[in-house]
Amino acid sequence: MSFSKNDLELIKSKILLSQEIEKKTKVIKKGKDSWCCCPFHDEKTPSCKINDDLGSYYCFGCGAKGDIFTIYTELYNFSFPEAVKELAQRVGVTIHDNFDSNINKKNDKIYKILEISTKWFQDNLQSNKECQRYLNKRNLSDETIKYFRLGFSSSSKQTLYQFLKEQDFEDKELLESNVVKLDKNNKIRDFFYNRLIFPITNEYGKIVGFGGRVLDNSNPKYINSPESDFFKKRNILYNLFNAKQTIRSKKNMLICEGYMDVISLYDKNIKTAVAPLGTSLTDSHLLLSWKYVNKPTLMFDGDASGLKASFKSAIMSLPYLTPSKLLQFVILPNEYDPDTYINEYSLSKFATYLKNPLSIVDFIFQESSKSIDLNKSDNKVIFDNYIDELVSNIKDSKIKYFYKNEFKSLFFQNLKSFSTKKQSIKIIPKSISLKEKQIYSFLTAYLNHLKLRQEIYSLLIASELLNDEQTEFLNFIHKSDFFEVDVDNINTVKLPNKVSEIYQKTKDNSIFQLFPYVRLDYGSEEVLNEIKESINNLKTRLSNLKKINKSLDDINVNSSSITWDELKNITFNLHNNEEILE
Repeated sequence: MSFSKNDLELIKSKILLSQEIEKKTKVIKKGKDSWCCCPFHDEKTPSCKINDDLGSYYCFGCGAKGDIFTIYTELYNFSFPEAVKELAQRVGVTIHDNFDSNINKKNDKIYKILEISTKWFQDNLQSNKECQRYLNKRNLSDETIKYFRLGFSSSSKQTLYQFLKEQDFEDKELLESNVVKLDKNNKIRDFFYNRLIFPITNEYGKIVGFGGRVLDNSNPKYINSPESDFFKKRNILYNLFNAKQTIRSKKNMLICEGYMDVISLYDKNIKTAVAPLGTSLTDSHLLLSWKYVNKPTLMFDGDASGLKASFKSAIMSLPYLTPSKLLQFVILPNEYDPDTYINEYSLSKFATYLKNPLSIVDFIFQESSKSIDLNKSDNKVIFDNYIDELVSNIKDSKIKYFYKNEFKSLFFQNLKSFSTKKQSIKIIPKSISLKEKQIYSFLTAYLNHLKLRQEIYSLLIASELLNDEQTEFLNFIHKSDFFEVDVDNINTVKLPNKVSEIYQKTKDNSIFQLFPYVRLDYGSEEVLNEIKESINNLKTRLSNLKKINKSLDDINVNSSSITWDELKNITFNLHNNEEILE
């Protein structure tokens, strides 16, 4: 359905957005703008800015943004067409669209069938001992089972088809809803038989299909409802509707491989998990996830297929990456998924993996470097060219520059390690030029932003990222007569040698190109936010490097590794714009 842009703008103009948001949270007026505690995540200090002139809002805390239609779709769970119609009626605007009312009635009927079917599945579960025993073995609570509306597809009394016919639905309607199908004899049969049922909702909470799992070891283990106009697997993440509020408040989305992973994690109070529907992650899934969080975490199974799917996802994401659209990875031990790992070990041990995700650069480098022998000279050239091929797929100029430098740094550090230890691939977080430049950007920002020196000083000292000489430099400026002197008026003649050397490094032009926040034209709030984020990111990367370093020491042969030919094929497909994940 499409609506006239003029109609949408007219609706927005008739509604004061701050008054609408005030129904959910207190709004404070500051000048021409209004501020509030974000309705999409928990906070005590207002960070959500409302512009009534434009009819828009933006949260500096979680990144939520939108207009009155977004408020209705995200907070009140309207679909976009429903939101437009509701608001148009409220403000007395006649909308013009190309929507066929007959289609609307048909979809309403389908949604009704799917909802009634869900309740029927749920009732069957209550009376099926085999299915209950299966769920008990998975250690799922009754509350969790009810929350996800789990059901069972078979009943001793009647079929779903018979039940729905009793509700006066027509065969055509039932076939269009995909809860039944025509068999080879052209007779109508239930689509699901003797399976545990997972109801699937779209982004707005409407049931659009089902997943079904066998209770034994027969194949196929999982099947989903057939695709249709209202059910497209590549556009749906399981549990997103239920989890999106928590995802925004926690600023994290955990993308797992399957239904049971999501459900088991919820049962253990991890409520930000979602999953693709029995298919690999697609670009649509990624774009959908970035609507809610800047850096989702991908955690597929720890077996060979899970690792390969994770790597494909990493490669597929490269053209879409921006400073606000990133991706990180958690790799579980071989042959484990989240569900089995938690049940065999503990939630606390599982949490250690969540707390130490790999950046996309670290993950790609770790997996690709394990697949080729870098002791051989020719392979070094091949691998270096491979890195260049990967980076060429990144469209964002800032991301491309940073990632290329990080890849190269890891590559050359590994070459050094091979000369002294040829049996393992080792990532050494020492003397990394990009890291040093990042730290010097903090010092440069400290010098250039005179009014922020106290705050930046506190951040840097607390970070523990500076070496002794850098700390000496910072303390000298901070505790001397230079503290309140503009950067251009610092008398370098009076600086001790070591302090002077570091001062000169802060003038490096590449720092100003790489890190715009060091420049004087940057606003105070933006400077502090970017420095805080950069410090956290740098500490996370260094922690990940140490973790990789330790784990790779013990690696000789990893059966779950991706072969070099597989890696090249994945990259080749990306260059040729193929769907590498389907």
